[in-house]
Amino acid sequence: MYDRYGDISKFITDPDRLVMEHDKSVYISREEDYDIWVDMEDCCEYFEKIKPFIVTVAKHICEMDNTVQRFHYTMRFNDKPLGLAKLPSPRGILRYDFNRCMVRGAKDEAFSFILAPVYIEKPDRVTLVYWATNENNQFDAEFEYKDGKFFLRRYGMIDLIPDDWDKP
Repeated sequence: MYDRYGDISKFITDPDRLVMEHDKSVYISREEDYDIWVDMEDCCEYFEKIKPFIVTVAKHICEMDNTVQRFHYTMRFNDKPLGLAKLPSPRGILRYDFNRCMVRGAKDEAFSFILAPVYIEKPDRVTLVYWATNENNQFDAEFEYKDGKFFLRRYGMIDLIPDDWDKP
């Protein structure tokens, strides 16, 4: 499953080739390739300023997607209900503390999601939105960009994921 978006030639990595469409989206891969776009709805006025960061995101999409898949395959909720730790959350949103509710344990199941829109909501935060291919479902994976790397911070409702979550 890994390296689904590994062909960097299918991504736009030249800031001068990035174009905002009429629906306020910026495609970082053509529809016939991976059909991945950045939704600029809330930050159109900053488009020229964040073009280099959009290119950085495009260059690291494969790496981020691989991280999401690894997390999906290796981390699971603790079976003990007392281990779950709900975090204060806005109304209608559930969030859980990674450190208090996760255990290792790979499951044999397919990763049946494709990457669709990408949101850049803060200068150092990127949210990848995954759409299910076999049911009406979706989830978000949020990354923090620091020290030239992307770190998974949130996977669906699991929040506060540490830098070294994949270390034994």
